[in-house]
Amino acid sequence: MLRHIHFKLFMLLTVSLCALAVNGQTITVKGTVIDGQTKEPLTGVTVREVNKNTNGTVTDIDGNYTINVSPKANLLFTYMGYANKQVAINGRRKADVEMSPEAKQLEEFVVIGYGVQRKSDVTGSISSVSGKEINDIPVSSTLQALQGRAAGVNIIQNTGAPGSATTIKIRGTGTINDADPLYIVDGFVVGNIDYLNPNDIENIEIFKDAASSAIYGSRAANGVVAITTKSGKEGKNHVVYDGYIGMSRPWRKINVMGIEDFALMQDYIHSSTIYSTNGQLYMTRQADGTLLYDKNKYNLIDTVRHNGVRDWWDAIIHTGLKTQHGISVSGGTDKLQYLASGSYFKENGIVKTSEYDRTNGRLNIKSKLSTWLNMSTNMAFTHEGRNGIPEGSSSILKQALYESPLIYLHDAKGYWYSNNPLAVLNRNINNMSRNRLDMNLSLDAKILKLLSYQFKFSYYTVHETDNSFTGVWGLDEDFIMPGSLSQVHKYQNTANKWEMNNLLTFNWSNANHKLTVLAGQTAESYRNSWQQSFRSGTPSNESIFHYLSSAYTGDKTYGLDREWTALGLIGRINYSLHDIYLLQFNVRADGSSMFAKGNRWGIFPSISLGWRFSQESFMKNQKWLSNGKLRIGWGLLGNNRIDELSRYTYLTSGYNYSFGLGNETIYEGSTATVLGNNNIKWEKNESWNVGLDLGFLNNRLTCTLEYFNRKTTDMLLRVPTVSSAGLDASPMTNAGDVKNYGLEADVKWQDNIGKDWRYQIGFNISWIKNKVTKLGTGNEPIYGSYLREGSIVDYVTKTAVGQPIGSFFGYVTDGIFNSAQEVKKSAQYEVGKADFEQTYQPGDFRFKDLNGDNKITAEDRTYLGSPLPKFIFGIPITAGYKNFDFALFFQGQSGNKIFNVMEYYLNNAAWGNVYADLRKKHWAGQITGLGREYFPKHLDATIPDLSADDVPRNFRASNFYIKDGSYIRLKQVQVTYSFPLSIIQKLKVSSLSLSLTGYNLLTLTKYNGFDPEVGRMIGTENNNLNMGVDHGNYPQARSFTFGIKLGL
Repeated sequence: MLRHIHFKLFMLLTVSLCALAVNGQTITVKGTVIDGQTKEPLTGVTVREVNKNTNGTVTDIDGNYTINVSPKANLLFTYMGYANKQVAINGRRKADVEMSPEAKQLEEFVVIGYGVQRKSDVTGSISSVSGKEINDIPVSSTLQALQGRAAGVNIIQNTGAPGSATTIKIRGTGTINDADPLYIVDGFVVGNIDYLNPNDIENIEIFKDAASSAIYGSRAANGVVAITTKSGKEGKNHVVYDGYIGMSRPWRKINVMGIEDFALMQDYIHSSTIYSTNGQLYMTRQADGTLLYDKNKYNLIDTVRHNGVRDWWDAIIHTGLKTQHGISVSGGTDKLQYLASGSYFKENGIVKTSEYDRTNGRLNIKSKLSTWLNMSTNMAFTHEGRNGIPEGSSSILKQALYESPLIYLHDAKGYWYSNNPLAVLNRNINNMSRNRLDMNLSLDAKILKLLSYQFKFSYYTVHETDNSFTGVWGLDEDFIMPGSLSQVHKYQNTANKWEMNNLLTFNWSNANHKLTVLAGQTAESYRNSWQQSFRSGTPSNESIFHYLSSAYTGDKTYGLDREWTALGLIGRINYSLHDIYLLQFNVRADGSSMFAKGNRWGIFPSISLGWRFSQESFMKNQKWLSNGKLRIGWGLLGNNRIDELSRYTYLTSGYNYSFGLGNETIYEGSTATVLGNNNIKWEKNESWNVGLDLGFLNNRLTCTLEYFNRKTTDMLLRVPTVSSAGLDASPMTNAGDVKNYGLEADVKWQDNIGKDWRYQIGFNISWIKNKVTKLGTGNEPIYGSYLREGSIVDYVTKTAVGQPIGSFFGYVTDGIFNSAQEVKKSAQYEVGKADFEQTYQPGDFRFKDLNGDNKITAEDRTYLGSPLPKFIFGIPITAGYKNFDFALFFQGQSGNKIFNVMEYYLNNAAWGNVYADLRKKHWAGQITGLGREYFPKHLDATIPDLSADDVPRNFRASNFYIKDGSYIRLKQVQVTYSFPLSIIQKLKVSSLSLSLTGYNLLTLTKYNGFDPEVGRMIGTENNNLNMGVDHGNYPQARSFTFGIKLGL
């Protein structure tokens, strides 16, 4: 009996040990990991046994791996830029894996305010642009790269100068003031995104309607641009170098008269004599019509030739250079992932002395502190430097065209002569330096199964200095123009901002329902301190005197400290029924110190609905329709983009008053120059949106159609006051309404041809209408840009009820007078004066008498067109063949007008040089006896007769300046070659590609200026009253770059 029991115990022990042995057994699994699209092996993929962090390996250069795991293990494959993949082994000894690029996975999700959401569940209007679409574009700023890539988003580079500002408008111009969108980077509000390195960007979302933007409430009236920067992925350390070098040239040149033609033109307008710049007669016309040069006084033409300048444009233009070098290192474990990047960008513009450089450094870290707590922190540093040139109304490019070619470049001693364009560039200095530091921290805690808490904090500081010097000038360095003083200008600005968010998120779902509720609180504080000083009269133009202490007169110092705070309470509900019927409700209450008590708080709600009709049971058997969703949304947003001191009255002292009789006492008094207004409140924007998302043939063809209607009320503006009020600026008030409405379409087709060819063609277009519906209490118009002729000011832009913001405004020409009889029959005839005494003569413009009073007065001015385009569009085309990738991108706009100020100078001989072909185009009556026979008779002309002055004011603001600003531009042509695996293995790197990019290669336009892309006038970047006025803007450059991307 005992023996029997011992036998059973022995057998039981044996079986247990066998079971333990089996359970502890491992097998060797081998396999190859490849790219699911290109079928190329992937090097450096991390392969790890799930739940056993210590058991892992990486793939070799051929994509092969070997790992010992238990027969029932699950393997996790991770690789930067690719979606993670988990594979069950189930006793297999070989497991080959295909990994998909992460973009395929991420495109199903979009960033929304304070969270993310499946794209299929989105009910608002959001456009997404992947970082991969813009990372390889050789431009300095993110917005430049974004141009034309999203429907309803109009991006205009104000000038082509290196480091220049960019204007962005989402679904029209919603206000007279700053109409730029709200910028969000990694979940935090920033002032702008010009400081970002485009290569650091993972994804961009653009919130275009109130339903998607209302969660940001008070500052989202003009839309939101939300940027997510790149982060590290679990896996082996990955090092990438990305750089390019290129050169640029102007794509267009405007030709003006050369030395001989200019001299002949001066002879024409000054009768029979021409004088040099110092008043000496150096050329006369003889009886036979030939020109005689006085060798004993000034043979100026020959002298200028030997002095090296035939064309001032050529003198200030050169081949621009641009370069960028960037390196990033990323990787991590399942507990900690990181990305560190650094880059340097520099661009020397096509105009001499203009340049911009930027240095970026970034460190993004994500860590899993415990099973319920995650942390992420981002730090970024940016340094920017820029050397500017005279732009706007003082444009050096404009001067280079109208400047006399008879002026010296240098004097006899080799110094700069007079104030010629090249002398201006070299004498004047305008240096900007800006340093910026950004830091943010996020903590994500899983409090309960259905409830999570997020704490977010950010801080940034910006310090900027601007140093400028304007040199003295004269005929030479020994003869300074009387009254000419050099000027030193120093400016410095420091800004600091912190933001704190506390968010609670409740998530619940079952088979039929999904519910997400967000509640939170936000707080922000901003402080800005600036000061600037001017002084005049340095001993010399030399750089050693470019300091305030070197100057002796004209002391001026200004400064100001500004501060505002804001508090917000937010809530959002997302609900989905059967993944078919969708609802989103947002509400935000915002308080701002910019407004007085009683007006500080505003409530901004929105609601949107979605119907995924493609998921209905009656549609599921339709193979041709892969996606169909109808969206409708409404919301109310706010805008506080005004000077935070607008509610305060500005006082200026220094005014003396005497009181008393006989022995008066003089007291110093103060007067108000700007009146404050405690009654101003939030500008409001109410909008509707209806959208239709369609996908066909397994989403090879996708289409989004949208209609929007947005109305701004209580617009914050300064309504004009009477001049007798004695104010420098009118008080700010809520007194305007603006309406924007339009249609958008975005269509894409993508497919493969065989196994080697792949391609994608896209097209987006938007039609947008803008109209002012109310201004002030009496609908008084507001004027903007102007032309000045002596003491006469002609306004160029006017904002009035019934017309778009910043519309062009002026007289209307009606041909040119050919005879005194025509003048006598016109409204311009002056009764009582003889024909030869008339202000208007044959060869002058005839203007239309629009009000019918038989006089030409300011009341005859009228609407001449709008700078706002009716249509904007973009056409991206990409293709790939084996290891080659091709990209083609067109962008353009249509229906807008440009006020070309250059027409004032280059058709007006009173100013200087003119168009090269003006001799053949201007009116010429061939009047005898005045030495004018050189220019042919030309009565059928559109340009007035040439004159040494403009007494009849032919060149007043009129339709003569209004040009069609429509254009289509080939923005990008790019060819990229990625080296095959066979070469990669020999070089012992993980990837290598070379690219050649052409940018702004072709522009088709009727516009006759430097460039049809004309934004806000320089110096008025936050004002929409001055759009589309071209003072000779710095043109966009045509460039070619060569790039290399190397992965280690």
